[in-house]
Amino acid sequence: MINTLYLPELREMLELSDADGLREFCTALHPARTAEFMEGLTAAEAWMVLQAADPTTRVEIFGYPRTAKQIEIIETCDPESAALLVADMPADDRVDLLNAVDEDTATSVMSLVPIEERRDIQRLQSYPEGTAGAMMTTDVARLPESLTVKGALEALSHIAAGLETIYYIYIVDDENHLRGAISARQLVTNLGKPDMPIHDLMERDLVSVVVTDDQESVAEKVADYDFLAIPVVDNEQRLVGVITHDDVIDVVREEATEDALRMAGIEPMVENYLELPFKTIWRKRSMWLACLFVAELFTFTRARPLRK
Repeated sequence: MINTLYLPELREMLELSDADGLREFCTALHPARTAEFMEGLTAAEAWMVLQAADPTTRVEIFGYPRTAKQIEIIETCDPESAALLVADMPADDRVDLLNAVDEDTATSVMSLVPIEERRDIQRLQSYPEGTAGAMMTTDVARLPESLTVKGALEALSHIAAGLETIYYIYIVDDENHLRGAISARQLVTNLGKPDMPIHDLMERDLVSVVVTDDQESVAEKVADYDFLAIPVVDNEQRLVGVITHDDVIDVVREEATEDALRMAGIEPMVENYLELPFKTIWRKRSMWLACLFVAELFTFTRARPLRK
């Protein structure tokens, strides 16, 4: 349900071009609440509000609206601004968004995204839908195994700002092969031993998934081991990404929704069920209804000879 509490005030600030008021609105609440209050705005109005926020806050707020709303906003704003927003988004989220917008928008935005981020997007897009590679983010906290505790903390302080989350710090060799993992807590706890090599502290017996693993098996593994995140490796055990628990929750929700729709005799839909036109819903459900009707006729026909 759309929360209309701030809509009049928001529209008044937009009409007056009140940049200070809009900036305060973007920072006063949790980003999820800010996005909720913006649901009643048009895509153009929502983008005007987002422009008042600093880049970090803008990305945080943009991550909470419904996918359909995100698509509207990206397709409404100019490609240059959209490219800046996409470049700052978490790697997996921006790939999902660019796969969802129309082809012309995706092409124009991609052409303006910085080359490093563009290559990362193209690499993630190359993995088949429904695999670990398509789920993962390449924003991984990784450190070389040659570092000491002091060197690891210094390196971590430089890379932390560019990471979505730091649940575990993965240790790799010179060729990026996954060797182990360590927590920030372990590093802080051993701060009194600055010269200790981190390979003496790291956990070596790691559970990982391969980029080609099915997303359901990934979700099961994360649930079985109660992980906050799980590393993703290629066929040669090189670290290529990480899948966090929030991405696993999305997969579980998606699979549960598909199962529920099939049980109700409805073909699973990518679009929001409540936003679809009647003809689309009828077309997707009619096939299942027809199959059930034929099955019922078959059951009735087979049952009749048994009657006296």
